[in-house]
Order: sequence, then C-alpha cells, then structure tokens
Amino acid sequence: MSKTPSLTAVVHAVILNPPSGIDARTIASLMEGKNYQTLMSELSRQQGHKFGADLVLPIMDLAGSDEPLHFLARQRGGVFVKLPEATGDGSPVQLAALNSVKEFGELMAQVGAGLASGDLSRDECDQITKEGQEAVTAIMGLLKLVGDMGRAQS
Repeated sequence: MSKTPSLTAVVHAVILNPPSGIDARTIASLMEGKNYQTLMSELSRQQGHKFGADLVLPIMDLAGSDEPLHFLARQRGGVFVKLPEATGDGSPVQLAALNSVKEFGELMAQVGAGLASGDLSRDECDQITKEGQEAVTAIMGLLKLVGDMGRAQS
C-alpha cells in the first residue's frame, strides 16, 4: 500500500501562510484551549503529538482557506465547490461572470504552459488541477447566483 498524502501537512502549510493574514500564533490563541507550541508540534507531526481532525474547520475559518477541502476532494477524485451567497449591491452577476472568465483563463494559461513544455510534470498536473477547481468553483458560484436571482423573481 502506498503512503497516503497528508491532510496534516496541508493544514500545516495553511497555518504557516494563511490567506487571512492572521499569523499562526494568533490563530492558536483564538482556538479554545490550544497552545501555539502544542499546535505546531501536532502539525509538524513530532513524536508523541497527533493532530485532531476537529481542529481542521476552526483553522480553515481563522486562516481563511478552503485548501484542506480541495485537497480532500482531489484525493477522492472530486472537486470542492464553495457556493457564494447572493448578496451585494451593484452587479453581482457581472462580477461573478468576470471572475469565472478570469479563473478559466488562468486554467487555460496553466494548461498551455504545461503543453508547451512537451511533457506535463506532476507539479504541472497538480497546478492544472488546482486552477481547474478554482474555475469550476467560480462557474458554479455564477450559476448559483443566477439561479437565486431567478427564484427571487418568481
């Protein structure tokens, strides 16, 4: 049996470079009863320390990252799609459409770069998968927004 990829390693990377900008010490202090040193020992898989699955969601919330869910979905051959709330003023459909086009463009740029090299490396395949998931997420968000608006007008 091959070694299973590590969700703990993904969460460790998220807490070290969180999109929210909240540093790891602050994230630990905002989690009830979690000491920074202990949390980092758990995430770095030091002997005698085990990371608990119940901490994944609070870390994701504080770090502002859905990467652990994307990782799990990829490992299971799927895609995680976070659907946005239909809120805001201005033109949310237009903004969602523009975001979808942007994400799809980034996907195609990554595919093009990989094909130009003549051989796709594992890293290039992983990056294409990541960009593809972001494009699907943006498109599904647009479709949900349009659907919500249509139902509101009924």
